[in-house]
Amino acid sequence: MRIRWILVVLSIAFCSCESRNPSAASAAVSADSTEAPVKSGNESAVITLDPIQQQKGHVVVEPARIQEIGASLSVPGQLSVNEDQTWHVGAIASGRVDNISARIGDSVSAGQTLGLIHSHEVHEARAGYQEAITELHRARAEEDYAKQRRDRAQRLLDLKAGSRQDLETAEADLRNAQASTQKAQSELEKERAHLEIFHLPFDEPASNGSQPQQEDDIPILAPASGLVLERKATQGSVVNSGEQLFTITDTSTLWMIAAASELDLSHLNSGQRVRIQVRAYPDREFTGRILKLGEELDPTTRTLQVRILVPNEAGRLKPEMYATATLPEPGRRPLLAVPDAAVQEVNGVPVIFIRHTPNEFEARPVKTGQHLEGKTEVLEGLTAGEDVAVQGSFLLKSQILKSTIKDN
Repeated sequence: MRIRWILVVLSIAFCSCESRNPSAASAAVSADSTEAPVKSGNESAVITLDPIQQQKGHVVVEPARIQEIGASLSVPGQLSVNEDQTWHVGAIASGRVDNISARIGDSVSAGQTLGLIHSHEVHEARAGYQEAITELHRARAEEDYAKQRRDRAQRLLDLKAGSRQDLETAEADLRNAQASTQKAQSELEKERAHLEIFHLPFDEPASNGSQPQQEDDIPILAPASGLVLERKATQGSVVNSGEQLFTITDTSTLWMIAAASELDLSHLNSGQRVRIQVRAYPDREFTGRILKLGEELDPTTRTLQVRILVPNEAGRLKPEMYATATLPEPGRRPLLAVPDAAVQEVNGVPVIFIRHTPNEFEARPVKTGQHLEGKTEVLEGLTAGEDVAVQGSFLLKSQILKSTIKDN
C-alpha cells in the first residue's frame, strides 16, 4: 500500500505539471535539451531519454536474469553493552554523597575515585576497631598472668610445696585465657576487615577543628577501567547501603542481541563468525562471533535470542544501535537479482528503471531482499528477461526528483 500511495502522489505531481505548462513539456522533448520529460502512467512514472542523453549519462541496460549466488542468512538485532564487561557500582554504606567527580561519558581507570560518602558507619567501625584492640590487649594480659600462675604452680609442685590440683586449675585458667585471646584476635580481624571494605586507613585521621574529615569519608571506587554509562548519585544526596550509584562498562566489545527465526536455527552454531552492519555506517562491515543461542523460543514471534560478541576497539559502535548480522549459508541458490547500482531509493521506496522502448524507462517500485556479492535480490516487482538500467540509474532518478521540485 505504501508503494502504491507513493506512485499515486508522483502521478498527480507529473500530471499537474504538464497540464499547467503544456508548451514547456513538449519543448523538453527536443534532442538538444538536457532535461528529459517525465510522463505519468496509471502505475509508474515514465522517463524519456534519447540515445545522446543516455550516452552522456552512461546508461547501461541489461536483461534481468536468475543467477546462482552464494546465499546468506540475515538476522536483525540490537547492540547492547557486554554484561561480562559491565560493572554496577553500589554504595557500601548509608550516608551522604560528597564530591562527585565522575560524569556520564567519562573514561575512568580501575581504582579511580568516583565520589565520596560521608557515613556514621565509619565512626562506628572505627570505634569497634579500637574496642577490639583494647579487648585484645586485655586478653593478652590475662593470658600472660595465667601463664605466670601456671608456671608458679608447676615450680611449687616440683618442690613438693604445691598440689597437683593447683597446677591443673592454673592450666585450665591458662587455656581459658588463651581462648579469650584468640576470640579477641578474631574480633579485631573482623573490625579490621570492616574498615578495609570501606577502603579507609586503620588509624583515625588527624583532627582539623570542627570540619568533617574528608580522609574519613568512604571513597566510591571504579572496579575496572571503562566508560561511565550511568550515574544515579548526585552531590548531597542521601543513599542507602547497596543502592546503585554508577554503571561502568568496557566498550571495547559489545553484545548484539539478535532474534533468529525458528526456520533458520539449523544454520546457527556457537562460535560461528558473522558480519555485522549498522545504520550509522551503511558502507562498513564489522565482524562478530556467536556466543550463545537461547534456550527457548519467544512464543509470540517464534524467534530465538542469539547473543553475538562484537569487537569495538575503535569505539564506533554504540549500545542501542540497530544492527543486522549476516552469515553465509552452505551452497548457492538461484535468485532473481540485479547489480546494487541498479536500485535507487525514491521517497524511501526502492525503485528500478525498466526500459520498454529505446527511449522510455519506467520507474518501478520493487521489494528487495538480500545483498549478495554486489547484487540485490528482487523479491517482487520484476520479471526475468525485463531490461533493467544497471548503470546510470541515478540520472533517471534525478529526472523524477527534478520534475517533483518544478511542480512544487
